[in-house]
Amino acid sequence: MELSITVGELLGIAKVSLSGHMGPRHDQAIQGILTGFSEQGATSLVLDMAGLTPSGIDAATGLINALRSIGPALCVHVVASGTLLTLLRNGNFGPCVKVYSSTDEIADRVSSEEECLTSRWMHQGTQDTELPLAA
Repeated sequence: MELSITVGELLGIAKVSLSGHMGPRHDQAIQGILTGFSEQGATSLVLDMAGLTPSGIDAATGLINALRSIGPALCVHVVASGTLLTLLRNGNFGPCVKVYSSTDEIADRVSSEEECLTSRWMHQGTQDTELPLAA
């Protein structure tokens, strides 16, 4: 099965679902999706990969690198299952990537009214005396 990409919504936040077989070059498509949402001003995104199967180590590595490249303006809530879930939970991502086992787990932890779905970091200025984290 080829890689399938669908866009929807979860808790008022954009949700991109990836399913099927991910080859080693599909990481560029995933990177393009993440970049596109970030450039359009999105601060949160649900990336549902529960139905995704990487074709091998190169595809899995590309996926992890795409997630690691996310800038601080976009918080990505990743849903995965099986071996991919284990791999992503050990991915050493920054605070902008959160990994879940299901969309139900996201719904249990957060609601659309809570601010914790976003993670906005600001560059520290020369006069800043506090941590560079904006609420």
